[in-house]
Amino acid sequence: MAPCAVNILENELQVGRAGLDRAMRPYEYMHMIDAEGKTLNTYRFQELKYKITDSRSFGFANRSDLQHALLEELGLKDKDGNIRDYSPEDETVLHCGVAVASYQNHPGHVEVKLSNGTSIRGSALLACDGIHSAIRKHMYQDIDDPFNYCGQVAWWGKTTVEKGSTLDDELSKMAKENNMEDGNVSLAMVGTRKKPGVFFSCEVAENTHAWVYVLKDKTPPAANASNDLTRRGGIALTGEEKQKEMHKVVSSSPDVVRAIMTHASVDDVTRAGFFDRANQSVSYVDGRVALLGDAAHPQSPMMGQGANMAIVDGFVAATRISVAMESENETTIEQALLAFDCDTRRKDNTAVIKKSRRYGRWSTTKNRFVGGVVRASFKYAPASLMLNEIISGDKSNRKFVASMKKDVEANGFEVGNTAK
Repeated sequence: MAPCAVNILENELQVGRAGLDRAMRPYEYMHMIDAEGKTLNTYRFQELKYKITDSRSFGFANRSDLQHALLEELGLKDKDGNIRDYSPEDETVLHCGVAVASYQNHPGHVEVKLSNGTSIRGSALLACDGIHSAIRKHMYQDIDDPFNYCGQVAWWGKTTVEKGSTLDDELSKMAKENNMEDGNVSLAMVGTRKKPGVFFSCEVAENTHAWVYVLKDKTPPAANASNDLTRRGGIALTGEEKQKEMHKVVSSSPDVVRAIMTHASVDDVTRAGFFDRANQSVSYVDGRVALLGDAAHPQSPMMGQGANMAIVDGFVAATRISVAMESENETTIEQALLAFDCDTRRKDNTAVIKKSRRYGRWSTTKNRFVGGVVRASFKYAPASLMLNEIISGDKSNRKFVASMKKDVEANGFEVGNTAK
C-alpha cells in the first residue's frame, strides 16, 4: 500500500495497531525472474529501511484482513470475531446482501431506494460499489458510459502452501538459493517474446499466497461474464474448464510459478479481463451523491493504486462532509461534494489510469525491443528506483489530501477532529 493511504488509516483515522498489523505485511524481498526461469534481480527492500509512516515499513495489505480491521473499529464484530450488523454503542448499521437500486436528490437530503424494495434517507450517498457501480449506472442512465477493455486477461488466485508439498519445496529452494530465508518473499516474473506475460505472487497470510498471471488478449472475455464483484468482473468457469485452461497457461512456465498456480483450489481461481472507463471526464458528483474509488475511476491493477485511491477518496469526501454538517446552510453538503469533485483530482486520476494501461501493454508485449527494455529495467534498476516507481502514483493522493486540509483548516477546523 502507498504511504498516503497507510498514513490515513494509521494516523488520521487511528485504526487499531493490531488490526493493521494483521492486515499488512512488509515488502522485504522481491525476486525477479523471466519466463525461462532465469534470475533477473532480487530486490532487498528491507535493506533500504524505508518507512511509509514513523513506525511502518513499506508493504502490502490483505484486503479481507483490512476489511475486518475496519469492521472492528466500527464495532461491527463481536467478542468471538463474528461480523454483526449493528453496533448498539453508536448505532452503526451494516446491511449485507442489499444493493442500491436508485436515488433521488431532495432539498436537505437524498432518498435511496434499495434492491429489497425499501427506501432510506440520508445526508449524502457515497458510492463505493466498484467498477459495476449501480449508483453510477443510475447517475448516467441517460448517457453512454462504456467500459474500456485494456487488452489483458488475468488469472487471479489464492494458494495455500502445505508443509512438505512440491510448492513448499520450490519456495524454500528459491529463498535459500537467493539468500532470502529471513524475510517475506514476493515473486515476479516478466515474459519474453516467445513467452509473453507477467506473474506476481506474495504471501498475504501465513502460508497463503495471492497471485496473478496477466496475458495479452485482444478479445475481451464475454461468455458467462459475471457481475459478482468478488470475481472482479471475471469469468465463472467450471472446475474442469479452469484446470484445462490453466494447464495451457502454465505448462511451459518456471517450476515455482507452475507450482503456485496448480496448487490452488479451482474454487479460488478466477479469469478476468482488465477494464477501466472509456470516458474519464464525467463528474463524480450529482447533488448529494458522490462516486468513490472504482465507481468513479476504475483502473487496471498494473499501478497498484486502486485501493489506495479509494481510501483517499473516502477520507477526503467524509472529512469535507463532516465539516459541512457543522453548518446550518442546507446546501453546504452539496458544496462540499463539489469541492471533492475537482478537476485537478480528475486529471491526476486519468494520468494514473493511462499509465496503468501503458504498463499493461509493456508487461505483456510480444515486441522484442519493448520486452528487452522491460527485462533490462528490472535487471539493472536498483531497489530504491523500483520502490519509487511502485509508489509514483501516490503523488496525486498526497495532492488531493493536502488540498482538502487547506480548505478545511481555512474554515477553522482541525482535520484530525473532523475525520473520526
